Amino acid sequence: MEHNDNILSFLKDKADRDLGKRILDEVELVKERKKKEVTKFLNPYQIKITRKVLEQISDINYKFDGGYNRAERKRILIFPDYLFPDHQVVPLSFYKIEGNFDFVNISHRDFLGALLGLGIRRDYIGDIILLESSAQVIVGSEIKDEIELNLNNVNEVPVNIKEINREDIKFKPENRKEILATVASMRLDAIVSAGFGESRSRSSQLITSGKIKLNWKEVNNVSAEVEIGDMVSFKGRGRLYVAENRGRSNRDRIKLKLERIT
Repeated sequence: MEHNDNILSFLKDKADRDLGKRILDEVELVKERKKKEVTKFLNPYQIKITRKVLEQISDINYKFDGGYNRAERKRILIFPDYLFPDHQVVPLSFYKIEGNFDFVNISHRDFLGALLGLGIRRDYIGDIILLESSAQVIVGSEIKDEIELNLNNVNEVPVNIKEINREDIKFKPENRKEILATVASMRLDAIVSAGFGESRSRSSQLITSGKIKLNWKEVNNVSAEVEIGDMVSFKGRGRLYVAENRGRSNRDRIKLKLERIT
């Protein structure tokens, strides 16, 4: 494809450029063969990059789908621009996994680990939605047989697998807590400290040990710059949306509105 370097010029990180190149390879196949191509599941950070790449290309169209409106992980179907988007289907399958978890403290990690333990790659697995005694899982349709035939246990608890429809997906409402805070700077360690109630030194340790992600990407630089609209994730503790800059305090500190999401 012509002008690839120009299309990817906004990407400086090697991993981001590699993603951009993979998307351009998919586009090349669509244009050459006049056929559809679908990515594996992408996280919100990767989706943002992919959207910026695809927006620069003519003669193709694309559709994002993660199975439900609030999905974080999504696949992107790329297809010739003469096809009507509403008629295009992203290959997703939906499952409900049930078991007797009354005496087991089950988590998202347990369900993900059970799927990965089958040899399924992470990028074929979309969102995992925990309910009280079950989980709903969205996956690429390519791995349906692997799940239906081989997923028998989650954290040593026997489970039943039932394929469900998209319309059957249910989820708990998000719990959002507004936090008004002041910080000396927009460094990542300062934001983590203000939003999660940790000391500055503890926040630095969490970042360098890989427990913190910025916009769904692991960052181990404590002084990484955070912007309004960014999402900070703390493994096991939830997410923090940097919602608003409210100006400066009398002591010349930055006043922020943060939203803690659990």
